[in-house]
Amino acid sequence: MKKEIPERRVSEYMNSATPVVSPRTSVQDALHLVRGHGFSALPVCDEGRILGMVREKDLLAMTPSQATSLSHYEIHTLLAKVTVEAIMRYPPATVSLDLTLREAAEIMLKSSSDILPVMDQDRFAGLISWMDLVDAALEDCSPLGGCERNG
Repeated sequence: MKKEIPERRVSEYMNSATPVVSPRTSVQDALHLVRGHGFSALPVCDEGRILGMVREKDLLAMTPSQATSLSHYEIHTLLAKVTVEAIMRYPPATVSLDLTLREAAEIMLKSSSDILPVMDQDRFAGLISWMDLVDAALEDCSPLGGCERNG
């Protein structure tokens, strides 16, 4: 029997195969991970403890524009020296494994965040995004476009 959305938990929809970066990770390496895994942000962790989040748009803001007079080599050298510690956002809003999807959505709205770290007690366990919430909601929709109303 399928659970209704208010009963579904973050642990059922989160992405636990999430890359993490350390505060010492270069902007260039973090940008590569964000793009390679399709996340809008990555957690910054140290020994499993979350320190902050680094967003793709903040990483992009640290990269030089195409109008720069720097050479390709100089750009990569510069980006390799700048770390995510300088641009990470702390403290991030977080959710726990056992929260409902509705509670996670409320936290996302209050924190103006489209992706949240999921915590298992005080350890990082994964990420949940607004797209994960949309996917959960769409599970109740038929292929012909009709959605069940739950209350």
